[in-house]
This record gives sequence, structure tokens and C-alpha cells, in this order.
Amino acid sequence: MSADRPWVRQACPGVAAPMSTGDGLLMRVRHPIGGLDAEQAQTLAEVARRFGSGALELTSRGNLQLRGLDTADLEPARAELENAGLADRDPAMEAVRNVLVAPVTDIDPEAAMDVQPVARALARALVQNPRLRALPPKVGVLVEAGGDLPLDGVPADLRLEACAGLGGVWFRVAVGASSRTATVLGWTRPEKVVDVALAVLERFVELREGEVDPPGRVAGAVARFGPNVLTPPGLERVLPGGDWVAARMPGCADAGMGTCLNGRAFGIAFPFGALRAEALQGMAEHIRPHDGRLRLTPWRSLLVTGASPVESARVAEWGGVTDPNDSRLAVSACIGQVGCSAGSTYTREDAETAGASARGLLAGGGHVHVSGCDKHCGRPANAQVLLTAREGRYDLSLQRAPAQWETVLTGLGPGQVEQALAALDTLAREERGANESRVEALQRLEATALTRRMNAKMNNGDSA
Repeated sequence: MSADRPWVRQACPGVAAPMSTGDGLLMRVRHPIGGLDAEQAQTLAEVARRFGSGALELTSRGNLQLRGLDTADLEPARAELENAGLADRDPAMEAVRNVLVAPVTDIDPEAAMDVQPVARALARALVQNPRLRALPPKVGVLVEAGGDLPLDGVPADLRLEACAGLGGVWFRVAVGASSRTATVLGWTRPEKVVDVALAVLERFVELREGEVDPPGRVAGAVARFGPNVLTPPGLERVLPGGDWVAARMPGCADAGMGTCLNGRAFGIAFPFGALRAEALQGMAEHIRPHDGRLRLTPWRSLLVTGASPVESARVAEWGGVTDPNDSRLAVSACIGQVGCSAGSTYTREDAETAGASARGLLAGGGHVHVSGCDKHCGRPANAQVLLTAREGRYDLSLQRAPAQWETVLTGLGPGQVEQALAALDTLAREERGANESRVEALQRLEATALTRRMNAKMNNGDSA
């Protein structure tokens, strides 16, 4: 980052270090642990409207982005966000404060414990540790505790997962994309978990030093050096009674839609994570009389807690969704050419077309992500089909395993994307076996054969 231009394009922008995009400057407010109160939500809405374009975005890391700011308005915008307790003045401190916490462990009786105090303590320790300023900007920590709204499938570099086992609450310390696939380093008690997390991250920084091609993520360090090298002393290697985290039932993010958590919360999702300042202002007004809160989730949704459910007409007015089966939630896209200088396509328009062309696949649990360039900003972990724009055309890829993508078609132009997705949808229907989802059927097919069969269907016009 340039000292005299702290808003150049970078991997992880913040409030102290905005990023230049195609529609102005972008500020990213780090995940607010415990959510926003009415005053904070109103401040965000006002800053977005007065100093930016009024466009806001919820991210898959539980952050909130403000778009369309101008250089001349940076200082007053920063000042208001800092005064509201939503930002750091120091870019180096802000860059390392990447902690995502399960949104409602304080009101979820099924959670192993309320992990928000642990997450706050960890966030403070991260910014106070000068050694950790050397962490790559995308490295983040997840803190969760099971319950009705767990983060089982949300990826993270370091996972701190509380569970109620024999002898009380333990934290599983793990590295990986999900609870099921993570590499477990060991187990520790709540009072030690912050120190353990810091020790793992410090060791990661040490391992990167002197490497010609240092691993950018903690999972990369585990793959290169092995888990034992990252495991600090004092961790229990085996939990008495077995792995209680792995034994939990898989979590379902859909449970956070509409009235949920036995009436304790009301979830509103936003297609593409996009909402306007007016919507956030309306939600602030809704929770203010009840001293409620807005909890940001990694599912690009907001959970209203401490207040009554929102009327459906208001949700629709804000552009929100409360039906987990709404097809708009099965597609995602970055901002694309509309708001990014790196984008070469109108991604969100193309994503809507993609959803219409692959209804069967999406109904079977599939998810399509459309990216305006090969950075793949905002790609969710549950995406199985990826459209990557290159100079105005798309490459189509399938996720074979976590974070492992295989391209099956390239250079798809206007009209061809719809044909390709329709062909993919048809093949998934034809190949699906007993007790197998459409996505699993596609993942089973070898790439070369899949490419050949998709081309045949597209050329013969029988992809419908």
C-alpha cells in the first residue's frame, strides 16, 4: 500500500485503507462482533448516503462494505465510523482484525457457550501484537459454538470451535475450510484459547520468514510443513470422549431466515449481499424502540434480535428475502463492470440469467457464482459452478473438492452461457443416481467427457 495513496487497489480494504474501484472508493467495515445497535446502524446508513453512493454490501466474512466514496470525503467518513466504534485509525491494526464470530451465541440456548467475549478478547489481542502485523491480509479466525446457527461450513484459516464435552466446555483448534474437513491441531479450555490462537498465528508468521514462496494461508502452511509444526505446546491432542465438534449434526444456514431461533431472531437475506442505505436506516428505526441489534452473518444476511419480526411488505421494500428457497439466493456475483475497474462483464445481470438457466441444478442444492475477473471476489464456499469473466467472455468451472476447481468450457460469449448452464442442468438430471444430488452427479463425471457432452448438447440444441 502506498503511504501517500492509502486507497490503491489491494486485497483487503478497510476504513483506514479504502480501495479504489470502478465506482469510487470502497470502505470495508470489519465484522462487528455482537452486531450493530440502532445508532451504529444509523451512522453507517448516513455515511453511505452522505459520502458514498448509498450502496452497501454484506460479505461472506460478515463484513459490511460502503461503495462510491470520494477522496475528499474520506476523513469525515472515517471520523464518523471511528466515533461509532466501527473502525480503527491505524491501517495495520485494522488489517489484522479479521475475526468472524457466530452471530447469536449469547441468545442461543443450544450453543456450547457464548463465544462473543472470546472473540472480542482475540480481536483486541490481534491488534496489540506487533508480530502479527506480518500476517497476510486475508488470514482470518472463526469463533463459533455450534447451536442452532453454527458456522460449520464457513471457511477460515484458524477455527476455534467450542463444544460441550466431558468435563465442560472445550475449544477445538483446527485449520481448514469447514468443520468436517479441517485439520485438528488439538483442544484447549476457554481461558487459554486466545493465547493458543495467537501462538498458532505467530508460528505461521515464523514459518513464512525466509521462504521464497511463503504460504499465504494457514492451510497452505499445514500442507507444506505438517500440522505438528504449527501446534503450540499445551494443547490436548485428543479430547476425552472423542471429537465432539465432528459429531455434531451439520449446521444449516437456511435456519437463519425469517423467524428463527425459536422466535429470538428474524433473518433477512439480500441477493448478492446488496442493500441500500435506506434499507439499513429502516432497520435501525425498527430496532431502536426495543434496544435491539442487527447481527451480520457470513450468509449475506442480517439477523434482527431484541425486536419484533419485520413485516413482509417492509422486507420487500428493502429488497430483502426471508424464504430460504428463493432462487435468487442460489446465485452470487461480484459487482462486476458496474463498480469495478477489473470487471469486464455485467456480472449481476448475468447471474440472474444463470439462475433462470439452471433452475433444476439450483433447486437440487447447487450454487452458481459469477465473477467479473479471476480474483473471484465474494465467491462463497458453497459455490459448485463458477463463471469467470475474461475480456468479456466466460469460462465455466466446477468445484471438484473444497477449493479445487476444474474448467470444463472456455470463452463463452453472449447467449452461450445460458446454453452451457442449460446443458449442465440437463446432464445433471440425466446422470443423477439414487441417493445422489445433481451436483454430486456432475462431480462424478470426468472433465473431458463432461466438456464433450455439454458441447454436443449445445450444438444440437437439446440442452433444454
